[in-house]
Amino acid sequence: MSQKNWQILSKPPEKVVRQLQTQLNIDQIAATIVAQKGYTTPETAFQYLQPSIEQLHDPMQLHDMDKTFERLTEAAFGGEKIVVYGDYDLDGVTSTAIMVEALEVLGADVTAYIPNRFLDGYGPNIDAYKRLIDAGAQVIVTVDNGVSGHEAVAYAMAQGVDVIITDHHEIGPTLPEAFAIVHPRHPDGHYPFDDLSGVGVAFKVAQALLTDGQPVTDKSDLPTEMLDLVALGEIADMVSLTDENRTLVSWGLKQINDSPRPGLSALLKNAGQASNQPIISETVSFKIAPRLNAVGRLGDASLALDLLLSQDADTATDMASQIEAINAERQEIVEEVFGAAKQIALSEEHINDQVLVVAGQDWHQGILGIVASRLVELLHKPVIVLSLVSGSYKGSGRSYGNFDLYTLMGNYRELYDTFGGHASALGLAISETNLARLRDQLADLPALELTQQAVDVNMMLTTQELTTTVYDALTLLEPFGTGNRQPIFEIQNPKIEKAITMGSTKQHIKLTLPNQIEAVGFNHPDWTGIVVKPKNVSFVATLGINYFRGMKRLQLLLTDVAIPEVAENDAHKKFFAQVYKFIYSHQDLNFAQNLDKIAKLLHITKKDLNIMVQVFIELGFVRISDGGFVKIVPNAPQKALSSSVTYQKFLADR
Repeated sequence: MSQKNWQILSKPPEKVVRQLQTQLNIDQIAATIVAQKGYTTPETAFQYLQPSIEQLHDPMQLHDMDKTFERLTEAAFGGEKIVVYGDYDLDGVTSTAIMVEALEVLGADVTAYIPNRFLDGYGPNIDAYKRLIDAGAQVIVTVDNGVSGHEAVAYAMAQGVDVIITDHHEIGPTLPEAFAIVHPRHPDGHYPFDDLSGVGVAFKVAQALLTDGQPVTDKSDLPTEMLDLVALGEIADMVSLTDENRTLVSWGLKQINDSPRPGLSALLKNAGQASNQPIISETVSFKIAPRLNAVGRLGDASLALDLLLSQDADTATDMASQIEAINAERQEIVEEVFGAAKQIALSEEHINDQVLVVAGQDWHQGILGIVASRLVELLHKPVIVLSLVSGSYKGSGRSYGNFDLYTLMGNYRELYDTFGGHASALGLAISETNLARLRDQLADLPALELTQQAVDVNMMLTTQELTTTVYDALTLLEPFGTGNRQPIFEIQNPKIEKAITMGSTKQHIKLTLPNQIEAVGFNHPDWTGIVVKPKNVSFVATLGINYFRGMKRLQLLLTDVAIPEVAENDAHKKFFAQVYKFIYSHQDLNFAQNLDKIAKLLHITKKDLNIMVQVFIELGFVRISDGGFVKIVPNAPQKALSSSVTYQKFLADR
């Protein structure tokens, strides 16, 4: 992004801001941002800032909730064997935990089944259903899945096993013929809020079961002990934190802060959470969710479920340590696959694809969604990443901006073995033959409207205005997330006292501003030029707190930066071209062993030759192999010399 994509939001009328300030007793900056979000009267602003029981909807309004309530109550009291069939991501695991806990309260004979990503795949699996039914299942309740499971559901129903589907994913042209389908967007339903996640739907079922289907008038009427799980699943699944989701997540986060489950306490300790550090939506997004999701990505997500359900601190500590090790392994695999996928994505064959489909062999299936997300961030277009597994390509897709990738890819359903998801994310399996057909069809698409999302900036602040007091005032607006964006501020040309890169590949930056304020940016190697010339740089950022050694210090998280462009030097371009041609013609020459000779041939110093080769490596033009041979990277995309940090540091001013 660049500065032209920053949009300063309109400032609300002073009268509105003053009224919110005085009547709600909030800070001026907080009042301004509340008004910018559309809450311009004290009444609506109070409802936004203080989520209440009145904002929750009656679960009995959900389609088929009456049938679900009656059947599960009958099964629980009748001693029938109930199986909760979940999913391996955090929304699915928390959904499973809630449904199991609710049915256990009723005294039901209930067990959980978390499908294995690699053996069962996503959603109802007919072989898994057969095993569960053979083991005595009489009722199967799906959570966070089911609306695409026609075959497995039909099999179970034919065996006399009632299947109750609770789901929130996109509904296809037809629905399975289940006993009941509870879905906030059911075509025959009239539920007033359509953006519950899987755990949100599971909680509404639990609420109905544990309140005997009666309306609630007080928070104490709810199964509040489950709200922490709701907060985890909804934040992880990035549903809109508006309407009743805001109430459920707000209360759930408060519960985690006040009385965390043993498993969450152990997990957060391993994640470096300070004892005085509050647990907010960001904590879930960056510390809890990646760790618990890693379990299902690399293996059996039952470990994550066991951690959440554990009531024993010692057992929870042991499981949290296992999860920490799994997450570290997941990070290593992501970097390896991302590097390989990026090379394909930037090749001449794919660089101009409107919808990028990257396919590889032996890439770990569990992390393909993460890799797709990082490629979207890099390339600013929808991306699908697939891996060849047992003769079939399986993987995940992620969209860019507001583009509905699910609808587009749904036009080719006849090519897929499996397909599911929603507007911004999907999963599919496809044969090698049909993958070639899919690529051909995507190549013939008319120009897609992929608009780069603008950064909505709430206001400009000076470094003097950046204080922990401002941050504390903004915490009233938590939880932040989809539908309730964290405030973003523009800082124009601040004094940068120090600038460094971080990370194994120097892909992160940290800027030190006056008053010991730090600004950090992650996974943006294109920003590292600031380190060379930390002047005339503006940026937009959100506010956070760094808790270190018991100290509380303001820290900014960079959303976007505007760096002055370094002018291209025509003489440099010409000379670099000569060196590149020499490398191209001498790829059989060991540079490490012949550096002096090569430098003399090119009439440059050995130091400058080293620098120039490093610039080529940074730009992806060449690579070093076999202890000193410099090899040309085929089909490397063009890049300006000035985009290399090494060039800016050593050669730009010469």
